Amino acid sequence: MRHKSRMSIFTLLCVNEITRAQNNVLFIRFILTCTHWPDHLKPNGAVERARGEKGAQNPAAGRVGHRDPGCRSGTCPRRDTGTNQEEVPGEAMAPPSEGEPGQDIVVIGVRQSLERAAEVKRDAVQVVDAVVADDIGKLPDPTVAAALQRVPGIQVQNDRNNELSGVRIRGLTDILTTVNGREVITTTGRGFDLQDVPAEALARIDAYKSQTADQIEGGIAGAIDLRLNRPFNFRDPTLVLTARQNYAVTADSGNPQLGLLAAGKTDSPIGEIGALISATYSRADTIRSQSNLTERRYSDSGPLNTPGYLIPQVVQNMPDVGRVTRHQVNAAFQWQATPSLEAYADGLYTYFNTTTGFAGFNVQPFTNGTRMTEVTASDYCFDARVNANGTNPQIISRVDEEGNVTRELQPFEVQRVCEFESARFENAVINQNSSSRDVTQRNKMIAGGLNFDQGGTSATLDVAYQTSRAVTENFNAEVGQRVASVFVESDVDNGQRTTIDPSIPLSSGNLSLRNSINQNFSRGDGELFQARADFAQDLNGLLSTLKAGVRYANRDARFQNVQQVNTVGSIGFGNIGTPTEANARLVSSLPLSPDFIGVIGTAPRINDGMAFVGPNPEYLRSERGRNELRALFGLPLKAPAYDPTKEFNANEATYAGYVEGAYEVPIGDLTLDGVVGVRIVKTERTISGFERDEDVLTPVTAETSDTDVLPSATARLKFPGGFQTRLTYSRSIRRPDFDSLNPTESLTLVGNVFLLNNGQRGNPNLRPQKSDSFDATAEYYFDSGYISVTGYYRSIKDRVVTSNTQEEIDGLNYLISTPRNVGAVDLKGIEVSGQYFFDFLPGALSGFGVQGAFTLADSKIKGDDPLAGNPLVGVSKYNYTTGLLYDKFGLSGRLIWTHRSSYIDADNTGGVQLRPFDPAREDEAYLPVLLSYARPAGRLDFSVAYEVTEALRLDVGGTNILRNRTSIYRGNERINFALFGDETVYTIGARVKF
Repeated sequence: MRHKSRMSIFTLLCVNEITRAQNNVLFIRFILTCTHWPDHLKPNGAVERARGEKGAQNPAAGRVGHRDPGCRSGTCPRRDTGTNQEEVPGEAMAPPSEGEPGQDIVVIGVRQSLERAAEVKRDAVQVVDAVVADDIGKLPDPTVAAALQRVPGIQVQNDRNNELSGVRIRGLTDILTTVNGREVITTTGRGFDLQDVPAEALARIDAYKSQTADQIEGGIAGAIDLRLNRPFNFRDPTLVLTARQNYAVTADSGNPQLGLLAAGKTDSPIGEIGALISATYSRADTIRSQSNLTERRYSDSGPLNTPGYLIPQVVQNMPDVGRVTRHQVNAAFQWQATPSLEAYADGLYTYFNTTTGFAGFNVQPFTNGTRMTEVTASDYCFDARVNANGTNPQIISRVDEEGNVTRELQPFEVQRVCEFESARFENAVINQNSSSRDVTQRNKMIAGGLNFDQGGTSATLDVAYQTSRAVTENFNAEVGQRVASVFVESDVDNGQRTTIDPSIPLSSGNLSLRNSINQNFSRGDGELFQARADFAQDLNGLLSTLKAGVRYANRDARFQNVQQVNTVGSIGFGNIGTPTEANARLVSSLPLSPDFIGVIGTAPRINDGMAFVGPNPEYLRSERGRNELRALFGLPLKAPAYDPTKEFNANEATYAGYVEGAYEVPIGDLTLDGVVGVRIVKTERTISGFERDEDVLTPVTAETSDTDVLPSATARLKFPGGFQTRLTYSRSIRRPDFDSLNPTESLTLVGNVFLLNNGQRGNPNLRPQKSDSFDATAEYYFDSGYISVTGYYRSIKDRVVTSNTQEEIDGLNYLISTPRNVGAVDLKGIEVSGQYFFDFLPGALSGFGVQGAFTLADSKIKGDDPLAGNPLVGVSKYNYTTGLLYDKFGLSGRLIWTHRSSYIDADNTGGVQLRPFDPAREDEAYLPVLLSYARPAGRLDFSVAYEVTEALRLDVGGTNILRNRTSIYRGNERINFALFGDETVYTIGARVKF
């Protein structure tokens, strides 16, 4: 029997709106069952929420600071709402005070989800934005990143799987990710790949932009909490099935997406028990077109020998092609043993696999025997320093026997160069290659704990254990052919266009094995054990609540890798485009199966769209295909063993404790409240690897220990009528990635004549990045919407940056990347967001609404960083979202335009491309900064849903329906670098509830 201490004796049914559709189906769109309005759910414009009435408010959403200690660890005790989760997909799982009544909230449709998100923002202790599911299994976007792109201060970009990813909060990627408040990791990294959790599995996403003392440390950018469903949020036994078909236009593929959720609870002699299981599955074939003009070289170097022009080293047509498969299962168990004590257990399993890799049809103008004719120049010209290879002179570092390092610039001449507009390359070599990349990531987590809440005292104990593994297999092969003529234009709608005899791309008769075969295999393993205990006590006086807690976490990380390159010259074959071309071997003459060559991709910039052949990725992924090539190169018929010099093992233990007090001060009709706290964290770390001296392996180990004090404070001033302001301060840290801390040096030889050998040298003495952040907000909430303005400033020191320098090692040149603490960054900006529904309009028109967000992000790198004075990589100064909304008569929808201004895409300073230089520093050993920029771009998305019956919901949608692309230039807008075709997806789906 339900504990009456957690129930109200009588219930008032409040019906906000009842409408009858044409099919006479009764829709109850917003039902609140309550003895009184809970503070955090009083309608906007209602009497100002009464904070501080003991026992009369929700501790999680009531007065500031009175939150259950476990809510941040994913262990918030049951809120006995008596609701169906279909009606509360985003409900925060927080404990009521003893005797607090429950509430039923029907959250179906756009308006309710937006209003719930606004309530999360309004009642949070610090600066938080939320995305709430429209319905079970229906976050408003297909991926987590896509859902977050409309949150002010957050920017995203497409990845090689043609999905939105790469989330940045206020310009930074150093984000802590949690699931139900518990820290989660992906293998050996600090972060968590959001792609691993499908959006349809989530009830809500919270984006924290400032930190309080009770939050887990580790994200100087902020934190993202992914909220899963739990059984006590369901009133009745519930079974929900979702099905969706997504059509990808570029891939011309229908991709399924399925979901299931079952939940129920029952009274028993030992208390109420609830259980839930949820599972999702999706598969997507992907193609992301990519057309590149790589590093510009001087045309007077061999073989072109025509002075005056900037010519790309390679003209690439390299779409990313493959398939993405993901599924996840999560389960939850809750047991209300007594009115004050709850036990719970959670489990999560995610699987993500992608075979997306490049497929190339690439013109190489600088191979032997190529001639350039019909060349025309643009009007963009400059003076450049040019070395003997026709590239930017590099700084060469040499280390003598005594360890002294000397730096000198390669010999050069100053030449006047102009970007080419178009050119014909005769007798050119086409390199046709592919990547058989196959990445599988698995995450497993189990967790459990206890919640106690009685008489103003609450305590939580939570324990969790996670494993994460990623296995990457990539076996590459290259073939090529000479062609009579290729015509290349550098600027056709911000990208290159290649014109060639249409019989060539699909012809395999003239293909020769070329360059090398490459075997690149890696495995990353991560484990995380975490335990925390939290305590909170209500007080009378200036301090309304005192909280304290401790947390212990232990991480193990291991990374293993092998990169084996075997050139065609190692088995006596010639290589076309080089002096050994006469001995090149046609593919048709080799003991390889016919399916070694196949159609591997379609490039929209070859003859305005053509398929082409090359090494078949399916063949390269098969052991049969791999072993045929291994046999040809005289290699063992198995994957090569991991290279010890590319391995690291890390163990890290963190010990954290905090104390935090919540205060509340009435000031006439105003209320000032907030929290003040401090978190102290000690980190102990050991990381080890191996270095090779000839055939001798030597273990190298580094141990470090850090202690950090992280204060935080918030203040909120609430006015009558729905207006409030807040001011927050917090200090946060971000520990360096394990691979950056690796104390060893790893070198890799490459088999492509146009690429430098490369290497990585870690730095075990890297310090954590530290950030001091300030936020000030003004927020106004009213009956039909809200508007919010936030100003922020963040100062970061000990920023970790990685620089590339050329070094000569054993007579060979290597491009070595090394991280260091050198940079500092100032971030400041303004975020404006709001939403409004036109309730004053008559009839169906009152369902319309608008939504918008604008972010101005001003970032500046300081210190002696080579990029000092520039904004952060990946940060657009301007970002805005504007949308039209509708929600009435069971029909809901949104049409959203998202736009971001230009931003730095990459730092190419260490590369070989020619660039302008400072004439006053002509003979100085320095590298002029060279940056790649993404042009301004936007995307238009829509979704429409209709409640056919209470049990059946249908929806349709589309993303990037205007087929916008990502365009990148390097240095100057006249030098196009890359053009990516971002996917357009249309979707139709259904949800059935039993």
